Amino acid sequence: MNSELLMMQTAADLAAKTGAKAIVSFLSPLEFESGIPVIWVEDLQLDVLKDLTMHDILEVSEKHLNDAAVQIYLAKEFEEGIVVGVFPHALITFDIKDGSSFINVRSFEDIIPRDVMSAVLKVALEISRQGREGRNIGTAFIIGDENKIYTHSYQAIINPYKGQKPEDCNIKNEHNWESIKEFAQLDGVFIVNTEGQIVSAGRYLNINTGTVKLPGGMGGRHLAAAAITTDLPVVGVTVSESGGIVRVFRDGACVLTIRSDIRIR
Repeated sequence: MNSELLMMQTAADLAAKTGAKAIVSFLSPLEFESGIPVIWVEDLQLDVLKDLTMHDILEVSEKHLNDAAVQIYLAKEFEEGIVVGVFPHALITFDIKDGSSFINVRSFEDIIPRDVMSAVLKVALEISRQGREGRNIGTAFIIGDENKIYTHSYQAIINPYKGQKPEDCNIKNEHNWESIKEFAQLDGVFIVNTEGQIVSAGRYLNINTGTVKLPGGMGGRHLAAAAITTDLPVVGVTVSESGGIVRVFRDGACVLTIRSDIRIR
């Protein structure tokens, strides 16, 4: 039995003993049968772990598993329970409910419904991973009461969503995602209301960003998204043009960061 298969078998035994909901494997996919669902994480380079101490390996592995918990929530809608993470040099049990990033995914319901938030994040992650026409693109979604958002923004171009059928503007409908990705190339932001309707694209935020303090490396799009969440009860979701990072802003702060290089299948 090779080492990776042995790790998977050991993980399956541990998952059975702990009542885990899933096994999350960061190994290369292989033929493996298990009575417990196996989630394979793609596109994550873990070679760096071989040069770390065991303490550092566990710390980095736990961070990766916490990042994967967000993806698990979005794709599988697991809200609680134990998962077993399988890494080249370690097995980790992880309580989804204890993951700070996972909890943050569910902490916007006083502003927007969970299904709307989930749809926006899924679209943002696809834009972050795929870009458009072979190049990376950045964009942002501001979600909340559109009338309040309109008082802090202006339309820079003709609004492509004005006059469209409601079913063609619903971000919860995956059939609309290709057009969203196309319009993501426009300057400005998307405005999404609390029902999940995209009411505007190519809109500019007219907001004072001077009071917002963000870590270095975040540009004007992030500052504007953070600033409007300070003035209004809205949520901002940004896609970085460089780095492939999706960030969520609330109350003037970045409360969630999702790495697009972690994918599950």
